[in-house]
Amino acid sequence: MIAAVIPAFNEEYTIGSVVRAVRAVPDIDVVIVVNDGSNDRTSAIARAAGATVIDLPQNIGKGGAMRVGALSTKADVLFFADADLIGLRPQHVQSVIDPVMHGHAAMCIGIRDRWGNLTEFFSKLDPLLAIGGERAIRRDIFDRLPGEYFQAFEIETAMNHYCHEHKYPVSYVKLVGLDQVMKEEKFGLIDGFIRRVAMIGQIVKRRVQFLFSR
Repeated sequence: MIAAVIPAFNEEYTIGSVVRAVRAVPDIDVVIVVNDGSNDRTSAIARAAGATVIDLPQNIGKGGAMRVGALSTKADVLFFADADLIGLRPQHVQSVIDPVMHGHAAMCIGIRDRWGNLTEFFSKLDPLLAIGGERAIRRDIFDRLPGEYFQAFEIETAMNHYCHEHKYPVSYVKLVGLDQVMKEEKFGLIDGFIRRVAMIGQIVKRRVQFLFSR
C-alpha cells in the first residue's frame, strides 16, 4: 500500500490541482492532506478534490504535519509532496514512487528543474542538501526517524542524513516542468523574504549540526 501525505498551510490556490494529480496515479491508494492550521479554504478544497483531510487546530510546521499524516496510515510506502506545486503531473509522482515501490531504493527524492541546474548541483555536491519536498520512503525507515528530526523545515535534511548514516540506498529523479509558488508571492515581498530566510536558516542549522555530530 502506498499513501500520499501532503502537509498544507493556507494553500487554497494550489491544493486542489496537487491532490487531483496525485489521485490520478493508480499505485497511490490514499491521499492524505494534513491541514496545518490553515485559515483559508485549504481543507474544503482538498476534500472536494478527493483527499482525506486531517485538520490540525494550530500550525505545527511541515515536519510535524508530515508525521501526523504518516501516523494516520499503515501504508508500506509513504509519498510526500508540497501543497504549493505548479505543474505537478501524475508522471512526476510515478517516477518518484517507482524506485521505492520496486525495491531499488529505500528513499527516492524528486529534484525540481528550477534555477537552471542549481538544485541538482547542490544535491550532488552534498546529498544532505537534496531538500525536494517530493519524495518517497519506506515506511519502516520513516518510523525509525528520531523525534527531534520533525522540526519544521529541517525534516528533509534529517531524512537525508538518516538514510546516509545507515547506508540506505537513495535515488534521485528529475521532475521536469515542476515549480512551486514562491513565498514572496504568497506572503508579500518582505514577509515572504523573511520566511524564506528563516526556512534556509533551519535547513543550514540542521546540516551544520549533522556535520559536527560525526
